[in-house]
Amino acid sequence: MKKLFLLVSAALLSFNMFAGEQGDDNGFEIKLFAGFAGDKYGTKELSTDVYGAEVKHELPELPGMHKTPELGLALASRWYVATPAQFGIGIQARWLDFGFAHKEWDILKYKDSYGATETNNFVNIGMFGPGVVGTFYLNDKMAVDAYYNIVPTLMITTDKYEYESEYLTYMGSNFVEKEDKANFGLGWGHYFGAAFRYNVFQVGVEYNIAKIKAMNWGDDDETDDLLDDLTVTKYNMNNFRVFVGFKF
Repeated sequence: MKKLFLLVSAALLSFNMFAGEQGDDNGFEIKLFAGFAGDKYGTKELSTDVYGAEVKHELPELPGMHKTPELGLALASRWYVATPAQFGIGIQARWLDFGFAHKEWDILKYKDSYGATETNNFVNIGMFGPGVVGTFYLNDKMAVDAYYNIVPTLMITTDKYEYESEYLTYMGSNFVEKEDKANFGLGWGHYFGAAFRYNVFQVGVEYNIAKIKAMNWGDDDETDDLLDDLTVTKYNMNNFRVFVGFKF
């Protein structure tokens, strides 16, 4: 009986010593991030109509522009399939990636003459993105991760334009003072990232390369065929992120 007790105690001690170490690092993670988007974030890159004609969009001058970081969270899980030496190699599922950003600016020379204010809100929702992760274990408590995920992404944008009174006078009484528009697009987000972990805490950076395509319909009174006014527009949603989080 004494020998059995000693064997069980040794087994439990061994388990506690190696719990959470390399080879036992599967788990769930949550990240809270701030994405620092450049001037091109949310801008149009290319439009294509139903006849195949393409229009490339140049980045306009944006005097007086104000923007917020893209704030959001990401949820993911990982499962290691190999643990050679001090390394771990696994697969990763990015269950959800949600981000929100805001931009606004005064267009001082709208149509070369008059001014307007433009306000944009961007919502990005990514789900069920597969990926791979590699880990280097510094010791029992510290590790460095590098990963890549490809994530199906839905983009929702709202655009609001407010025009100056001089421009309204120039355009005539039929022109509206305010315009509100919304766009929906689909595409792929490519996330390249790295993180440092200490116990369950992690901090890191990642870069998202995302080109989202949206269908837009014009409003042309000269035709009743909606397809004649249909264009597919590619938006640039690239951004750099920093994050803090937990890996359980």
